[in-house]
Amino acid sequence: MKKAEKIFEEIKKNQLIALLTPKSKEECLAAYEFFLQYRIILEIAFRSDHAFEGIKAILDKHPDALVLAGTVMTRQQAEQAIKAGAAGIVSADYIPAVVDVCVKKDIMCVPGGLSDAGKQLVQKAEGYGLTLDELKKKYPYQWVYKLFPAFSGKLSNMDLSQSWQGPFKDLIIIYTGGITLETLEEALGKDPKGIFCASALTKNLGDPEKMKEEVGKWKAKLKKEAAPAAKPQAAQTAKDFSLARVVTFGELMARLSPPPGVRLQLARNFELNFGGAEANVAVGLARFGVDASFVTALPDNELGDNALSTLRMYKVDTGHILRQGRRMGIYYLEHGSGPRPSKVVYDRAHSAFSEIKRGDLDWDKVLEKASWFHWTGITPALGESVYASLREGLELARRKGVTVSVDLNYRKNLWKEEKAREAMSGLMPYVDILIGNEEDPTRVFGIDVKGTDVSSGKLDIEGYKELAEALVKRFGFKKVAVTLRQSISASENFWSACLFDGKKFFQSPRYHVWIIDRVGTGDAFAAGLIYGILKGKTDQEALNFGVASACLKHSVQGDFSLASVDEVEKFVAGETAGRVQR
Repeated sequence: MKKAEKIFEEIKKNQLIALLTPKSKEECLAAYEFFLQYRIILEIAFRSDHAFEGIKAILDKHPDALVLAGTVMTRQQAEQAIKAGAAGIVSADYIPAVVDVCVKKDIMCVPGGLSDAGKQLVQKAEGYGLTLDELKKKYPYQWVYKLFPAFSGKLSNMDLSQSWQGPFKDLIIIYTGGITLETLEEALGKDPKGIFCASALTKNLGDPEKMKEEVGKWKAKLKKEAAPAAKPQAAQTAKDFSLARVVTFGELMARLSPPPGVRLQLARNFELNFGGAEANVAVGLARFGVDASFVTALPDNELGDNALSTLRMYKVDTGHILRQGRRMGIYYLEHGSGPRPSKVVYDRAHSAFSEIKRGDLDWDKVLEKASWFHWTGITPALGESVYASLREGLELARRKGVTVSVDLNYRKNLWKEEKAREAMSGLMPYVDILIGNEEDPTRVFGIDVKGTDVSSGKLDIEGYKELAEALVKRFGFKKVAVTLRQSISASENFWSACLFDGKKFFQSPRYHVWIIDRVGTGDAFAAGLIYGILKGKTDQEALNFGVASACLKHSVQGDFSLASVDEVEKFVAGETAGRVQR
């Protein structure tokens, strides 16, 4: 899909455009990253000298960004804006030279004013060599005009749009000039499908809390006036759950383990399993009956075939897995016992997945009909090209309104804390739900937890409540979940978790677990939490389900959690004695 098509679809869905007259290119980037989380398109006015550099800065950091260039009044400005990467050009008047440039470049063009709606459509059609009907059908993103000003003092020009939509049926109108929360009600009454552009949305740039409050007011007004009959969905219904599709993205590795009790340096026999954080989540969800799709790259050889068939055996969708590269990553696991911890040795350099790059995946198809996208901090740690591909998927997920969750999964063998902090912080604007263990948020974001000493197993729940609140305040997450492992030994732990939804703090029960294989327990928690949320459980119920899923995983060899919904529900209900089922 072309950028012009994408931005047109986005503004139609969201009905809001935030107008910014920037004072610096940094302001442009900050505004774009803020509004991205709300799927609001940013229009940057070219009456500022910083507009060109601002749009360029956004596209340099976010290559798939969708941005409008506004107040474009000359051919030169239009060419400059398009060169910077603008997906659409907006003018305060009908400027034939600007329309000419946009049609030749096939960029969405939105002339404006109080007349000439028909003239600009005719010029566009002639530029493409089409009739008006053909223009509307083949280039719907050009079937658009801007009413400016929509309001001038007490004078309303809203009736003009109806006169244009008579001869030019279904013409999309962008309303700007005098659009405020006070005038929005009247504007929506005249055109419920209208698109509304306002500088009020950017007036508090630099104060995220006030910006968030302002966006909330506009969204609420749009929802109330444009769709008064719609009922808010507080939770996923059973019918919705049957349609839920979760996509996970990461590396699948071959795991080689000597028998329990045998050290790696003395091992002669190894058991082969497959695993990887995101694959583990996909398998766990598939076991719970969720339509789960795992996306990765595997070499086109017998080992890759084995891995692929293993995923399919657990009913994971593998339709978007790339077959490329020369090898799979491998990790060697020495099982710990008692006071001796488990040990992992990686051999994953130059793996098929680590060489994946931006453009290799058709993210439009990958995320088609997806309701959830899950990834972990391991994925961007595998290299710049993988990071770029992940960002490409995250940007599209945000535009599509897909819920995004991340498990921090910090791995010191993959990157330093400073690098992780920089990279992960840049990806957090795309995340709705954050998951981490008892020490990852400190390592990745540098937020200390009061009263806690992870190495000795001392965890203070009040400290984690403050941590979760700090993370929500910093990044605007909808939910933060933290798993809490208290190690007695490599064979015996206490396990629990907590969750903060921005208002209330929840704690799970704490369970005493004996360990057969602890690898993948955090992923089992993530799968359980996601399942619970999709199923429409309360936050407390979803948290408890995730914790129970993780506790059961400790008892199973291999990376994958193989518990069923029934087994997890029984564990939640208190059936933890492990009596033989006959």
